[in-house]
Amino acid sequence: MPSPPASSVRHLAQKTLRIVLLVALFMAMAGIGAYVSLTLIIKGEDTVIVPDLVGKDVLYGLEILSDLGLNTRVKGTEYHDQVPKNHVIDQDPEAGAAIKRGRDVKIRVSRGPETISMPNLAGLSLQQSRILLTEYGLCQGLLSGMASPRFDAGQIMAQYPPPGSIVSRNTCTDLLISRGPSSPAFSMVDLSGFSPESAIRRLERMQLAVGSIRTVRRIDAPPDTVVNQIPPAGHRVAPGNRVDLTVNRSIQGRHAGGTGSADPVELFRFALENGFLKKRVQVRMNRPQMSLNLFDDFMAPGQEIWLLVPKNGNPTILVYVDDQLMETRIMYAD
Repeated sequence: MPSPPASSVRHLAQKTLRIVLLVALFMAMAGIGAYVSLTLIIKGEDTVIVPDLVGKDVLYGLEILSDLGLNTRVKGTEYHDQVPKNHVIDQDPEAGAAIKRGRDVKIRVSRGPETISMPNLAGLSLQQSRILLTEYGLCQGLLSGMASPRFDAGQIMAQYPPPGSIVSRNTCTDLLISRGPSSPAFSMVDLSGFSPESAIRRLERMQLAVGSIRTVRRIDAPPDTVVNQIPPAGHRVAPGNRVDLTVNRSIQGRHAGGTGSADPVELFRFALENGFLKKRVQVRMNRPQMSLNLFDDFMAPGQEIWLLVPKNGNPTILVYVDDQLMETRIMYAD
């Protein structure tokens, strides 16, 4: 077969080349169009660059993300030895990423190191120490107290573990609390011969507590006076100690010979409320088959009366103010 002429071959090659160039040009234009379109779409979605929050304070991160129109999501907290408490450990998306406004940025927050230095609690009140221990993730341990001239009552004197110790969280701290300066002891005075009311007032001036009051019948001592006391005169006592008294009573209807047996009594106190006018106060004792007026007189506002009431038979004490019943009390025998 004869070969085609050379002119025909050249024409075919030129035609093929033109087709290839057109296809390449079309593909290039399509790529450029796609790139331009994608750029316009991204710009149209209002993107922002995620800031670097790692190591930053949580409040700072919240403020920055809010200004950028992004949402903050805390995905967890954990202890971290290098990142301080309430600072960001890591984030998602990472810093530098371009995202649309309104998207979430997830952060993980540090709870501080697992081990901490024990704070110094000396001089704080118990309530203040509890607040500080809670802030450090610690707890209160055993409490004990002792007198101290250097610390006010209620202040922390010492602690264990001591300040500066490296401890793990949830460690409980034992505290030694001051009871204030120790109260000085003094010699007990002799109350023999005092009336019960005078003896009680003197005990209160010495900051001593009135204990039990019992009565006896003795002919060798004046009636209605103190004949015995515990602790005895000269014994070392301190403010707040209790003092028991024995009072000589003459009771009608019984023989007065001998020492007799002790009758339990209790101190009854009543104070008239404050005001401007005197009021009539009556104190009546009711026992089975017996009623007895213990007090009937006018009292000034704020005035107080003290009465020794025998408790045999569980008597009922009734207090009337201007003929109106104001108080009822049952005196139970021991």
